[in-house]
Amino acid sequence: MVLRVSVGIIGAYSLKYESRSQLEAWDMIRESIKGVLNSVDKGIDPRDIELVIVSNFSDGYGNLLHSGPLAVDYLGNPSAKAFRVENACVSGSTALYIAYNFLKAGLARNALIVGFEKMSTQPSGSAANEILAKAAHPLEIVAGASFAGLYALIAKAYMDKYGLKEEDMALVAVKNHENAVRNPLAQFRRKITIEEVLSSQYVAWPLKLMDSSPLTDGAAALIVSAEPKMYTDTPAYIKGISMAHDKPGVFQREDMAMLRAIKEAADNAYRQAGVTARNINVFEVHDAFTIAEIVIYEMLGLAERGKGASLLKERTVWFDGSHPVNVSGGLKAKGHPIGATGVGMLAEVFWQVRGEAGERQVKDAEIGLVENHGGTGATVVVTILSR
Repeated sequence: MVLRVSVGIIGAYSLKYESRSQLEAWDMIRESIKGVLNSVDKGIDPRDIELVIVSNFSDGYGNLLHSGPLAVDYLGNPSAKAFRVENACVSGSTALYIAYNFLKAGLARNALIVGFEKMSTQPSGSAANEILAKAAHPLEIVAGASFAGLYALIAKAYMDKYGLKEEDMALVAVKNHENAVRNPLAQFRRKITIEEVLSSQYVAWPLKLMDSSPLTDGAAALIVSAEPKMYTDTPAYIKGISMAHDKPGVFQREDMAMLRAIKEAADNAYRQAGVTARNINVFEVHDAFTIAEIVIYEMLGLAERGKGASLLKERTVWFDGSHPVNVSGGLKAKGHPIGATGVGMLAEVFWQVRGEAGERQVKDAEIGLVENHGGTGATVVVTILSR
């Protein structure tokens, strides 16, 4: 039986995302736990946190497994129950999805979520991407397909169907880099031009280096409560949270120009929250490649099929637009430390709906949405947070 409780995020913390952190993976976990405990307005006793979930993608990044009990030790509550979750790039939001359901079922009162990845432990970018590619369909893996190549298939299908141009995708990168300038936690805090994007080298035509999110070291943490008002007067309530799946291989899908599971998860989260896309004030979405953000606009209901790029041209999704997307800089410029990515996206929207995002604060942001997906959209979690 699911209890009628209001679950909310009561604290959030994030390290600065970096290309090469001086911290070891375990140091990232320890610092994130200390930071998130200190972020709770009214304080929280570690003994009141009964559940700990650590999210990360691979021991190939950071050389660390069995991280649950380590996090419990850093928390300082040996009675807490802990485990690690891996769900490709959606590991962080999956951790929240599990914690939310634990709390709704009355199996815990408070949960700590820690996401981390130290991707710089690999000797080269190609070695790091080889690990990441294992999240694809087995036939894509044995064919040697990279994630850039798989998203390039999505981009080519979309271009053929709707007439999208490379300069349209470049606008996503330009927008998100401009947003990252306002974010002290971002990996790349500099503006770029369309010309820079278009002149960058191809990684898998039609996608270029500047269409792609980077390899990143980083960690972030959340505390979630079934009694949020005990710990803060301004929690970010989880009004809707939904998981959905698509075929794991791009080649298996009837329409490669869409990411069907995003629409399914979003529609369900909207129903739970009693809202539509037009009610959302700020969005954080999974722009692993620029084409993904354009497709996501459509899957979330911000634009009709084939019309996603118009939101960029009309500035609807820019920082000063009516529906700003990725004001943090997104994965493209803030960074993409896989296990931490979803946790960091949720932290950003937590700060936004509390009015604590500083220079990047969206005016009157009361409702925010996080779309986080793994693989090429094979797993999706959409979360709606509200004051």
